[in-house]
Amino acid sequence: MTQLKISSIDFQNFMNDRSNFHSIWHSPRYIFFLFPLALLTSCDRAVTQTTSPTFQESIVAPGITIRTNVAQKTYVIEADLSKTTLRSISGAPTPAGKVGQMKFEEFWAQNNNNGALKVLINGTFFQTYNKPTGIAFGLKQDKQLITYGYGLNEFPNQTVTVAWSDGKISIEPYSLSTFNGTTPNVVGALAPTAGKNASRALPRTFIGVKNQLSDKTYSTVLLFISPAASQSEAEQTLQKFGAERVAMLDGGQSTGLIIGGKSMLQPKTRIPQTIGIFIK
Repeated sequence: MTQLKISSIDFQNFMNDRSNFHSIWHSPRYIFFLFPLALLTSCDRAVTQTTSPTFQESIVAPGITIRTNVAQKTYVIEADLSKTTLRSISGAPTPAGKVGQMKFEEFWAQNNNNGALKVLINGTFFQTYNKPTGIAFGLKQDKQLITYGYGLNEFPNQTVTVAWSDGKISIEPYSLSTFNGTTPNVVGALAPTAGKNASRALPRTFIGVKNQLSDKTYSTVLLFISPAASQSEAEQTLQKFGAERVAMLDGGQSTGLIIGGKSMLQPKTRIPQTIGIFIK
């Protein structure tokens, strides 16, 4: 069998003469030369497409699954609301619709007397410079309407509500009727596309829902907490774990997470409201 050899001069002359380019399909010499390059290119492309964060999964209590990306210190928490209870926990409300702020660990200490509290995250958006503080997009807690929110014009058509009762949760466009209805807990939030430094890698807290019920509510809640993520990364991560609807809770310096009494992320400021997952 004759060995095929291509010199660097051959290849350079071929490339310099663009009129020969069409002949590549008719020249076995150049096809054999370029074929390995094509393989290398396709391999590089495959590696890029399949690279993704890896999450380690653990069960912290019946109905509560924790998925952790150790390298990025990012958490996805899934809670089955048939086995767990979701609670809104706030500081003391005032008659003017404002809420007192507390240290994040104080929320845990005051609500974990019997050990049922397993996960605690920060909650809704607020004014950092007021004490007590205003709530940006509304808050209803244990059937008590605290406020409809002061910032409803800040993000037109991008304000949503996260509303839940025992075993059910929903994410819908903001409506006063949601606060005025029978659902006992409503937290104002933002659509995942709202402009909160969307492309920057910042501390983020997102919430999602899955497993739709017949009344268009959902039976499972998903939480995303990270010290550095863009809005699209947060949304897409929740969607990879099955979230059918997603909303953005407060982030930045307010981002906090406690799991089983251990602080995973600590807010850098006092906050007015948290969301806890309790075992039944």
